Amino acid sequence: MMHSLAIRGLTAASLLWLLDASVSPAGEAPASAPLSEPAATKLQISYEVEADYSYVGPVRTEIGGHHTGNLTEQSGSFRLIMAPRWGEGPIFRFGIAAQRFSFGLPDNAPLPNTLQSTSLVLGIDLQLFDSWLVRVEAEPGFYSDFHDIGRGDFNVPFIIGGSYIAGASLQWIIGLGVDVNRRYPVIPAVGLRWNFMDKWTLDAVLPTPRLEYEAKKGLTFYAGGDLKTGTYRVSENFGDAHGRRALNDAIVEYDEIRVGGGISWKAMPGVTLEAEAGYLPYREFNYHRAEQGYKSKNGGAYGQVGLSAKF
Repeated sequence: MMHSLAIRGLTAASLLWLLDASVSPAGEAPASAPLSEPAATKLQISYEVEADYSYVGPVRTEIGGHHTGNLTEQSGSFRLIMAPRWGEGPIFRFGIAAQRFSFGLPDNAPLPNTLQSTSLVLGIDLQLFDSWLVRVEAEPGFYSDFHDIGRGDFNVPFIIGGSYIAGASLQWIIGLGVDVNRRYPVIPAVGLRWNFMDKWTLDAVLPTPRLEYEAKKGLTFYAGGDLKTGTYRVSENFGDAHGRRALNDAIVEYDEIRVGGGISWKAMPGVTLEAEAGYLPYREFNYHRAEQGYKSKNGGAYGQVGLSAKF
């Protein structure tokens, strides 16, 4: 459960993680870099890099009528952000993001073998009063199977939300995500991060809620879940190729849920490596505008590795 934006498209779930990640575990706003001159005249620039790769073993999926088959999955994501700030003003966020799902499919399955997104990241962080952090962020880009990219593949999902620092050990997060291609275009969400005991933290923040135990400085074990979701447009002749004309140029909403555990290691200041394994109990491809959908019948095992760096 690498803290990764599902470059699968911004949702309220990803909003919660974004705001959670902008505050330290102690519940304090991120410290500014040391200044060699007054803050009012100093330009500060920070960078974030995130990447992950995962593999999901065969999962039996109902793909229409009485026909079922096993799907395998490989997925990967990458995100690079530059965050400039002038003095004590707002933090701007500019970057690029990409994610790719590749599926091993049964013959003639009415499913895309690739779902992919490539986007810009445009956002701003604001501090309101003493305890509120607010983020607005959009990811304009192309979300499709990348077979015949056109204007219809372009989308601009975005999030708006705030993080309230209630104390040194408790942080509340609220917000909403907007994606006009979803069944439900606006999704609200609420979460919290609570350091309730020494070495124990409840990080109840989507898309990767988890319980963490800090075994020693820089080494953390965790268990929890991971929600991956996004919307994509398939090619103009996709339905014809699969005997379902209604799926030509259709929007497919992809959702999957994972549960598992792993280890997080701060290899050096600002650099974290993660490895985890677990079970995928739910997956759905939903062509909601064409009123067709395909769900997993059983679950499957998965493994994932990830890297994040902030400097």
